[in-house]
Amino acid sequence: MKKNVAINSWQYSIFALGVSVCLIRALLMVVGESVLGENHSGIATVVGIVGIGIIETFNTKCRKTKARRREA
Repeated sequence: MKKNVAINSWQYSIFALGVSVCLIRALLMVVGESVLGENHSGIATVVGIVGIGIIETFNTKCRKTKARRREA
């Protein structure tokens, strides 16, 4: 049972990382001009795509874990 708890906490930390990256993207869109200059929206878009990819990694791992639990 302890093994499942470790897996779940690891998965939620990946999710938290993805949400944090998406929030950084939002921050760059709002105040990016003063930090990065005029061309800040492209960088913010790439950061947002990376954040969404990290969140999707969480969803994929979560589905695999739930499928394994159903089989057992």
